[in-house]
Amino acid sequence: MEYDANEIRRRREYEAAMAVKRKAEERLAEINRKARNAKTRLLSTTRSEQWHRMSLAWLERDAGYTGEMASARVWLRHQPLDDYIVLVAPFAAGQPGVTSIAAEVAAVRANLDDWTKRGEALLLDRASRAYAEEVAGFRVWQRDHADSHAWRRKPMTRSQGFLIGRMAAARDLEPPARMNRGEAHDWIERHGGNPRLAASPVDPDKPPRPPLTAAEVADASSNEVVSASNRPSIDDAGSVGGEA
Repeated sequence: MEYDANEIRRRREYEAAMAVKRKAEERLAEINRKARNAKTRLLSTTRSEQWHRMSLAWLERDAGYTGEMASARVWLRHQPLDDYIVLVAPFAAGQPGVTSIAAEVAAVRANLDDWTKRGEALLLDRASRAYAEEVAGFRVWQRDHADSHAWRRKPMTRSQGFLIGRMAAARDLEPPARMNRGEAHDWIERHGGNPRLAASPVDPDKPPRPPLTAAEVADASSNEVVSASNRPSIDDAGSVGGEA
């Protein structure tokens, strides 16, 4: 076999390059391992959003709050501090050592109907504002992307279908036939958008009824929590209809 000095030189260069590559891959593997470990340690300290929500919720549940009291609690905690103290103070009077959250729960329980209406009005007002901003933002996007029609050909979203069904039932309309996303958007817009979020809510900042008397407080504290299962929930308001 004929000796080829160039071939030997090139083979050695190749082997040297492969050795460098293997070392680089080993270093990269080690870097990736350290990054994974660092991420695991980070998540163990920062936790997930769901973890934070669940960790906070059990404290309120143990204090005596129920889901039916959520809207009333929102309204109470939305009040200025001075007003909050006036509303809660009667439920701490005559109970040495009562905790602030126990007095708050008692206040919410005693005023459940009135504060729930105000809380739901407050939440509805926030949702209506967010809905209006979302609709306006999407109209701006449509204006700036007049040639973009791909989204319209996509299947109708689940939220669009849910909202159309609710709107058709509320207005006693024949449910429309199968539509794509763009047709569903046009139908929702043509019929005025989400009817619940377009409604004018009760003024959540209207002064509440005067604080209860001592006798009323004692009577209220012994009553069971009023069921709110028949009240419309802010959660069933729906969304803009998955327009984008």
